[in-house]
Amino acid sequence: MNYKIVKILLLSSFFIIANAANIAYVSKAAPGDTATAGVGKEWPTTRFTVNSTEECAIDNLTGLMWPRNGNLLGAGSWGSASTSGTAQNLVAEMNSNPSATGYHLCGYSDWRLPNINELLSLFNYSATNGNQANWLNGTEIFSDVQGSEYWSSTSYSGSGGGAWFVNMATGLTGAYTDLTGGYSVWPVRGGK
Repeated sequence: MNYKIVKILLLSSFFIIANAANIAYVSKAAPGDTATAGVGKEWPTTRFTVNSTEECAIDNLTGLMWPRNGNLLGAGSWGSASTSGTAQNLVAEMNSNPSATGYHLCGYSDWRLPNINELLSLFNYSATNGNQANWLNGTEIFSDVQGSEYWSSTSYSGSGGGAWFVNMATGLTGAYTDLTGGYSVWPVRGGK
């Protein structure tokens, strides 16, 4: 066996594996849509940048801004912006009520509930343990990201209606038709 060829193959494999960690995977266009899933664009050298208040992080891959505390607003049911304790109400209060948690966080009043693709955009599919919450918490950028379901703003139009969620530990997505459950709320700003 030619050792020079083996050496070249081993070096090539090393570079492919080393580069795999720098590839962002495009989230699915819709839950269950495997036709559009695939490799996305390369990650920037610095994936997340902490803003000057040190309370928010900018994702240099997507341009979205996230609170560094993944559990800043806690949990809420689905509901509407006018119903106290709902996901939409927690975010609306953050934008308008001076006594609310996160009021004008990082100087902004245009926070909103992320859509399902925006939540999935935070994932690192090459994370060793596969637990996205652990990976995000381990970046030293984010803290208190829950390893459970987070509400998205994406509505579910199937039988009975509902809303889509993302499990931040497993990466699984699904739709709840029972909108009374208390699931985590992680606001975002920017993009669309």
